[in-house]
Amino acid sequence: MSLSKRIFVAFFAFIIVPLFVLGSVSYLVFQQVTQEKYAEQTEVTLKAIGRNINNMIKEANYFSDFWVTTEDSVESVEQSLDSDTGEAAATGIPDYDELLEKERLRQRVLLTYPGIKSVTLYRNDDRQVNVNFTKDPPIARADLESNPIYAEVLRKNGAPVWIGPNEDRRLTGENNFFTQIRVLLDIDTLASKGILVTRFQMNELSRIFSFYSSQGKLDRRFLIVGGDGQIIFDNETSAEGKSISNYLDTVKGIDLESGSSQSKTMQFDGNKSLVSVQDLQLQRLGVGDWKLVMVTSWEYLSGDLAVVLRWMAVITSISLALALIFNLMFVRRTITFIIRVVRAMRKVERGDLSTRVTVIGKDETTSLAIGFNSLVNRVSELLEDVKQEQRRKRKAEMMLLQAQIKPHFLFNALESINILAVQNEGRKVSKMVQRLANILRISIQQKEEITIGQELEHLNSYLEIQKYRFEELFEYTIDVPKELLSNLILKLTLQPLVENSIQHGFEGIDYMGRIHVKVQEEETGIAIYIEDNGIGITDGQLALFATSGMTSLEEIYEDSPETGERRGLGVGNVADRLRIHYGNGYGLILCSASGHGTVIKCLIPKLAGSGS
Repeated sequence: MSLSKRIFVAFFAFIIVPLFVLGSVSYLVFQQVTQEKYAEQTEVTLKAIGRNINNMIKEANYFSDFWVTTEDSVESVEQSLDSDTGEAAATGIPDYDELLEKERLRQRVLLTYPGIKSVTLYRNDDRQVNVNFTKDPPIARADLESNPIYAEVLRKNGAPVWIGPNEDRRLTGENNFFTQIRVLLDIDTLASKGILVTRFQMNELSRIFSFYSSQGKLDRRFLIVGGDGQIIFDNETSAEGKSISNYLDTVKGIDLESGSSQSKTMQFDGNKSLVSVQDLQLQRLGVGDWKLVMVTSWEYLSGDLAVVLRWMAVITSISLALALIFNLMFVRRTITFIIRVVRAMRKVERGDLSTRVTVIGKDETTSLAIGFNSLVNRVSELLEDVKQEQRRKRKAEMMLLQAQIKPHFLFNALESINILAVQNEGRKVSKMVQRLANILRISIQQKEEITIGQELEHLNSYLEIQKYRFEELFEYTIDVPKELLSNLILKLTLQPLVENSIQHGFEGIDYMGRIHVKVQEEETGIAIYIEDNGIGITDGQLALFATSGMTSLEEIYEDSPETGERRGLGVGNVADRLRIHYGNGYGLILCSASGHGTVIKCLIPKLAGSGS
């Protein structure tokens, strides 16, 4: 991983993550503390509301009990209605006293319980008695008897059964009242006289919820939910008749089937709220499995603490932003500088000593950039000194090598002339001296390079001298295109190679030796081939040349123990000269096998020159 990535990971792990964790933990702790703080208070409130609702239902039941146990209650209404109907039918005009009595009965009902909106008795003799204070008609007897709750009413045999608003609109009527249904029993015999249906408008319920919703300036909402999840009552009325699952999660959130009190922070109708549930436990009063749900806005619960939390979030965000700015302005700048220095170092490693690091600013990075540039300058100067030293050393080696060739060749040539002089071969001595003068004239030239034409002229003089020395030993041919004669070659290159063929290749042969010199142009330069049909070179000697033996000056220039003459001066000498002068891409290639002759390839670059 790069340095910039490591620093970014460290910045993220040790600054951003801790800040994020701190904020998250603070929020969760705050939420938990707030929830625990209001949970107990909420439970007390729900229990108080539950007691009020319990008392309200009890009061309604007391009224119903009064009508059931009082002899002149329903029967009085019934008789009043019967006489009113009979006389009205006879005369066609309602009797004033009867109407007054009926009104008194109505007032009696209202004084007994003001929330009553209608009382209907379905007698066993199929007659129906009704006192109604609204235009809402009573339920038809057939509909009542076909309703599933009718069987429960008969089973309870006088105990009340309550139906809340929105639980069954056929029973609660168009105005959706609280409805109580029970069997009306005879006081003396406890025999069934019919079914009594009473509808109530529970204004007290709205007053209870209004009192608790405004208490302490808390934004609270109260719901009464039936056992099937249907919302019976909503103090804001908007959710009545709908399923509670439309507003909150009843699967993973609140469990309405649980009989215990619950308080959880969750989403209610898209808003974060504290939702509390209390079982009203009204079953003994004839009410179904009703739950009281209180929804308290989280915004109201959090209060001033939410402001503090928001300020914490703002401060944390500002801290993160400042940390990022610091990372971009300082840390990233330092990392970028280090990366530039590393790239410059890699360029220097590849040999580009012209690389420099841009100096910016006046801090420690500036000192580092100046130091790096000074170091590269010093390395460049030292390298240039080394190159100069190498050039001087190479020139000295070249001069040494050429100096070694001259006495070596002169020794051999003078020995041949001496032999001819002893044999009184004056003519041959004259030609050999002439050839030797030609060789010395080229050798003493100060130029390191001469044309191929001059080199071949020198080679031809050398071969003629050797033919005088070794009569009937060899013959030679030279093949060179005229267009290549003007190209340059390091002087005294070919003569040592041919000398190697004569002295070693033809040693001990009993047949005519042949030397063929061929010059040709190739893609990589000019190739000069020296071929002979001598005894060849053994694999061991060839391997020695291919590794280091014949190209190492220290081994090539070892003195002979007998004469002090340096042995093997020819091929090794030429190989070193070509390598030093032209570089590693040029030099000698030997191909040979014992008993099959030798081919030496001399490869030089194509350099045009002028002949002389």
